[in-house]
Amino acid sequence: MSSFLQEYQRQPKLFIDLPSRGKWYNDTIIKDAGYEQLPVFGMNAMDEIMFKTPDSMYSGESTAEVIRSCIPSILDPWQLVGYDIDYILIAIRIATYGDAMPAETICPFCATRAENEISLTKMLEGFANYETDFTFDLNNFTFHLSPITYKANTEFSLEQYQNERAMFQIDKLTDEQMDFKQKDIELKKLYAHGSDINVRMAISYITSVSRDGQTETDLSAISKFITENDAEFFQELKEKISELTYKWNLPLLNVTCPGEECGKEYKSAINVDYSSFFGTRFLRSRNLISSN
Repeated sequence: MSSFLQEYQRQPKLFIDLPSRGKWYNDTIIKDAGYEQLPVFGMNAMDEIMFKTPDSMYSGESTAEVIRSCIPSILDPWQLVGYDIDYILIAIRIATYGDAMPAETICPFCATRAENEISLTKMLEGFANYETDFTFDLNNFTFHLSPITYKANTEFSLEQYQNERAMFQIDKLTDEQMDFKQKDIELKKLYAHGSDINVRMAISYITSVSRDGQTETDLSAISKFITENDAEFFQELKEKISELTYKWNLPLLNVTCPGEECGKEYKSAINVDYSSFFGTRFLRSRNLISSN
């Protein structure tokens, strides 16, 4: 016999359409391969605990589990692309705590702290015109890009973090613990590994390369072509990819400095994929981008 309490289970608070329009998904990632009118539930007590668990935050597992809990239609959050993840996390916060969110930023001109209340619903509206893919031309080649998955992004981030941590640990060793020559050898290996991570991450955004009516989609062939080309070629390629993927970042906040002698306007970027977005009083922006 079912309990009457089932009638009072949490209900969806809003329905969302994914910015990607489901371009890269199938029914193993989202139920029925749908991307429109996905029901979003507020977090439950276990979800909030997940966002306070350091190990699961570090691995990205907490984000994936909370998405499964709050949007049951999403079967495999790891295969979602980056800006869909951002959009989803904002929607979950709205469903849990409401539309308004305090945000603290720091003016890049005078260092005055500004406390603002932002509308998360308006932030969601900023995703309306996100393009689903990009192309650019370089040295008569046409490169086709697509955003990488949450799983790939998390793996690159973990690998980069572990590499940087290893460099820090070796760098602080005394001469008694490791002689200078050996330390230099180990640090050079880690620097090389860091460069390799950056190359692989840049290449992971590329889906195909075209020229003169021919198209290559094999990632290993593309990787070999890029890594064995001139360093100048890769630098130009990396700048193009950075320029385009920047457009997939969260919409920026427009802020007016409250300082009496300043009053300048600037833009502030925020990061939603960490626990403070779902618990603390203020979301502190870590990336301030000034505008002229």
